Amino acid sequence: MEFNAAMTLTAKHKPSLVSWNLTKMCNLKCPHCYMEAGKKAGRELSTEECLALIDEMKSLGTEMVILTGGEPLLRRDIYEIARHASRLGIWVVMGTNGVLIDERVVGKMIECGVQGVGISIDSIDPCKHNSFRGGPNAWEHSVRALEICRAHGLQVLVQTTVMEENYAEIPDLIEFTRQKGAWSFNLYFLVQTGRGQQMNDLTPRQTHEMLEYLVDHQNDYRPMLVRSKCAPQFKQIAYAKGKGGLESGGCMAGTQYCRIMPEGDVTPCPYMTAVAGNVREQRFTEIWQHSPMLLELRDAQQLKGRCGKCEFRELCGGCRCRAYAAFGDYLQEDPACTYQPDGTRALLETADLVWSTEAEERLARIPIEFIRQKVKSGLEAYARGQGKQIVSAEMFKAALNGADRSKIFGNMPAFIKNFKN
Repeated sequence: MEFNAAMTLTAKHKPSLVSWNLTKMCNLKCPHCYMEAGKKAGRELSTEECLALIDEMKSLGTEMVILTGGEPLLRRDIYEIARHASRLGIWVVMGTNGVLIDERVVGKMIECGVQGVGISIDSIDPCKHNSFRGGPNAWEHSVRALEICRAHGLQVLVQTTVMEENYAEIPDLIEFTRQKGAWSFNLYFLVQTGRGQQMNDLTPRQTHEMLEYLVDHQNDYRPMLVRSKCAPQFKQIAYAKGKGGLESGGCMAGTQYCRIMPEGDVTPCPYMTAVAGNVREQRFTEIWQHSPMLLELRDAQQLKGRCGKCEFRELCGGCRCRAYAAFGDYLQEDPACTYQPDGTRALLETADLVWSTEAEERLARIPIEFIRQKVKSGLEAYARGQGKQIVSAEMFKAALNGADRSKIFGNMPAFIKNFKN
C-alpha cells in the first residue's frame, strides 16, 4: 500500500471500541469459547500495564471498552481498571458469565463507573444451559445476575450464541430476555475458532433464515434492542426488506474495533487469531496506526470474492473473522452469507441526502461518536432504500431498532435518555 494512502486510512480510523480479554481464567468451560479459557495465561498484563494502556486508548480516541475474559471478575484489580477507564470518560461495559455477580459485586461495579453488563445465557432450559456451560446452577446464577443488575439500574446486555442445540428456541429466549428487562439481546453467530473449532456451525441457509427472523421481528421486542453479532449481512437483509435496524451490525474489525489479549497480543476482533502486534513489544498506538494487517482491513477495495464485488461492502463488509477461519485470509468473502451481488445498486454513490434540522439535532444528542456515525449511515441507507431524499426526525422511530425506549429502564444512560422522543 502506498504511504500516503496508508496515512489517509489511518487518519479516518480510531479504536473507538476495544474488547479486552483481561484474563484467561474462567470458572466455566464452554465448548464454543474462542479463548479456550480456564487457567490463567502465563504472563498476563499487570495492573500497571493495564492502566497505562487505558491512558493510551484515551489519547487515541477510544470511547468504549469491554472488560471481559475468561471471567474478568476473577482479576483482583478489575475494579481499579474499570475505575481508571471510567474516570477518563471511557464508557465501560463488563462481559461476564454472571456466576460471580451478587449484590456486593454490583455495588462495586456501580461505584467504579461500569455502565453496562453483558451476561451470557444460551437457553431457556436451565439443564441445557448448565450442561453447555459446564457449571452446576450456571443458569440460575446468570438469571439472578440479570435481575440484580436491573434492580440496581445497571443495563444488561444478554449474549447468546446460536447453535444447532438452541436454534429453535431463540424466539422464546429473546422474549424471556425482554420480560427480564434486558437492555439488549445480542445474538452471536458462531465463528469456528478456539474450542469452537470442534463445533458444527450453522449452514449459510440457517444463518440467513435466523437473520431474516431478527429483521422481521426486531420491533416485536421493543423497547429491548435485538442485535446480530458476527453476521453483518443483517444489514443487507434489512435493506432488501425495507426494514429498520440498519444502524446495527457491519464488521468493525480493525477499522473502529480491536481486541487485546491477556498477554498483550492485539487482534482485529476477538474471533480472529491473526495478530497485529503485541503491546509489550510496540506501543498500542503504533500497532493501531501502522499494522499492515489493520491497514488492509480499512481498505474495502481489497476485499475478495463476493464481498469485494458487493454493493453493500461499505455498509456490511462481511465477517472478516469467519473469512479468516474458513480460508486463512481475512480479506476473503464471508462464507456464511448467501447474497449474490449484482452490482445494480450503488448505495453510497448517490447524491448526498438532505437532513432536516430536527433530525440533525437528534443525531447530535448522541455523544459517542462511533455510535453516532453508525446511526447516521444506517438512517441514510434506510432513506435511500425507501426512495427518500430527506432524512427526517420521523425516520428515527421507523428506522432505528429500539428508538422508542420505555420508562421501564429506569436509570438508563444519559445519551439514550436524550435520544428518546
